Amino acid sequence: MSIFQKPSRHQFIVTACVLVWIFIVNVAAIALGVTGWPLYFVTIFFFALGADMKNVPSIFAGGTLGLVAALGLHAGTFGLAPSLGLLGAFSVSIAIVLAVIILGGTVCPVACNNVAFAYLTVATVNFEAITPALIGYQMAVFWVGGAIILGGALAAAAIGGKIAGAHAGTAQTAAEE
Repeated sequence: MSIFQKPSRHQFIVTACVLVWIFIVNVAAIALGVTGWPLYFVTIFFFALGADMKNVPSIFAGGTLGLVAALGLHAGTFGLAPSLGLLGAFSVSIAIVLAVIILGGTVCPVACNNVAFAYLTVATVNFEAITPALIGYQMAVFWVGGAIILGGALAAAAIGGKIAGAHAGTAQTAAEE
């Protein structure tokens, strides 16, 4: 068994169209000065979860929870620090956040999932710099940018499918002649 496979012409065309769209969004985000990690994670999770539309609500709900949890973790840690000390405050805050995501997954898996953990993790990399404005900005980039990149990727895949289908029909007609 080889680790490589030969894609069909159809797969190659569809994938190339999606690649072009994601490239365009990456360049546009940089040109506009957008900190794009929240929107890039949308397509990463979409494709990692099998490119299945039924997972889109889990991606957006989980990402939203992760960003809100990052803000809650920060607020709890620094709000409780004067009375519990920094380590004590962080311990209480992270226990609550983890309980919500992990135990919540048994009740509401659409939001309490691995996507929430990923967004929480990346949003808290520079923990001291978290502010409501920063999380609000990340949330806007996530929702608006995520919809743009995912919607565009799906449209690009559909266009690629039509191009590949039209090419297959042309190739078949030429072969029959």
